Amino acid sequence: MEMTERFYIEDPKLETKYRRFEKLGTELKLPVFKTFLEMEVLDRDGKTIHAHKQRSHSWNRNAYNFLFSQMAAYGLTGTNLFEAGAISLKWTNGNIYPNSSGWALNQVAGLDEGVNVNDRSTNTGFLATAGATDKGIIVGTNNFPESFDGYVLGAPIGNGSGAGQMDYAQSDLHSITYDAPTKTFTDTLIRYINNNSGADIGVNEVALYGKVKFTSAGTGTIMFSRDLLASTVTVPNTGQLKVTYTIQLAYPA
Repeated sequence: MEMTERFYIEDPKLETKYRRFEKLGTELKLPVFKTFLEMEVLDRDGKTIHAHKQRSHSWNRNAYNFLFSQMAAYGLTGTNLFEAGAISLKWTNGNIYPNSSGWALNQVAGLDEGVNVNDRSTNTGFLATAGATDKGIIVGTNNFPESFDGYVLGAPIGNGSGAGQMDYAQSDLHSITYDAPTKTFTDTLIRYINNNSGADIGVNEVALYGKVKFTSAGTGTIMFSRDLLASTVTVPNTGQLKVTYTIQLAYPA
């Protein structure tokens, strides 16, 4: 079932502001990323029983710090601090880098040099192998409010077919397209998640986890965004959830 505008649930007033901001960004030659989240639920017969599209507008402090570090080619600062004024990253296990041992201090955290970003098994990036829940698109059941300082899902759904678990398929490969009239690049990230737990499962939160390389600490899982859904998306037993993140950037020329 193809997504259409009738499934778009963004508030009309906010959508007007988004589009005005995006237009100004292009006119002023400032990079403005557009990000969308789509949720589609299919029953055991492959029939779509839920589908909606919304803005993904909950990029967190990790995402901002990572972007600034990359754009400025400047290392992480703020030993053991994850707050305003510190260029640090907080792993999903709660560790903060840089720390007192100097791990990652004044080093730019990023991907492995020469890494193939379409390799699902690599220890960096956003793509994941089947069953992996330490990177890629991950879903959870918690409905606590979004937080700019959030670093992990409230209640991530584990991989498996037991009670409360879902089977995570391998991530689809990056799909990069370019629209010449609007000068827009689009990257589409998709992951299918199957419910074989024996009961319905309600999804309330969706996150994008990435693996980041640090100089001395190895690689760590970082949550870059967490979207709290407006209402619970129920995946029935033997049903399938398709989650799609779309990231776009319009160029001025």
